[in-house]
Amino acid sequence: MSVIASRSMHIGAVIVVFFVMVILNLLASSSCTQLTRAIREKEKTLAKLEDDRSREVVNWEEMKDPERLDRALLRFGLAMRPPRHEQVVRMDSRGRPVPGQVSVARAMQRARALETAQARGVAQPRRTTRSRR
Repeated sequence: MSVIASRSMHIGAVIVVFFVMVILNLLASSSCTQLTRAIREKEKTLAKLEDDRSREVVNWEEMKDPERLDRALLRFGLAMRPPRHEQVVRMDSRGRPVPGQVSVARAMQRARALETAQARGVAQPRRTTRSRR
């Protein structure tokens, strides 16, 4: 092989490597551009969700305000009071009632009595409109 042919092969190889590098650079640049756009869209979505969340937190705090609750109850004509101690049921982290509560014990007694009555075929007792005190 002649010196000229050898040099032209080297120059040809350099040119091919150069074009391959240019193509790889263009592909990487395109991929980076697409990722940047996707990240920007996700950041916009995140910002919108954070705004929505903060707005909902403010709304929830306003709804929990005792004065606002009293006004809403009056506006709708509801005569409500806080529950008595025996009406409160405390739940554990698994969603089950905490044992030893008076209201839970009463509910369980009622459920057992109802099951027994149904097993015997006895008519279910009617609830009265008067509340227990």
